[in-house]
Amino acid sequence: MVLISILLDLIALGGYFLVTASATQPIFWLLTIVKGVIVVILVGFFFSYRGKRRSRFYDPDIGARPYTVRFSIIAVSLFVNGAALFVYIMAIRGNSIF
Repeated sequence: MVLISILLDLIALGGYFLVTASATQPIFWLLTIVKGVIVVILVGFFFSYRGKRRSRFYDPDIGARPYTVRFSIIAVSLFVNGAALFVYIMAIRGNSIF
């Protein structure tokens, strides 16, 4: 799951470079659909992750156990791609930041 989420991030990064090279409306639609599929897959990974979610070490500074690196990669990937999907939807609606 972690390797697939990293590969999905690389695909999303390639889409970002595509949109910076040619920021047309059909490109935004295509990348919004692709980004939506990526986010749905990552949501599935986030909730179906079967490995350890928390490390066994207790951190007294924050008062809890931190997440493991593998689960953190999936979570950060989900949140970053979700934010990028939001930006692509804003661009389609006319509030472009590109």
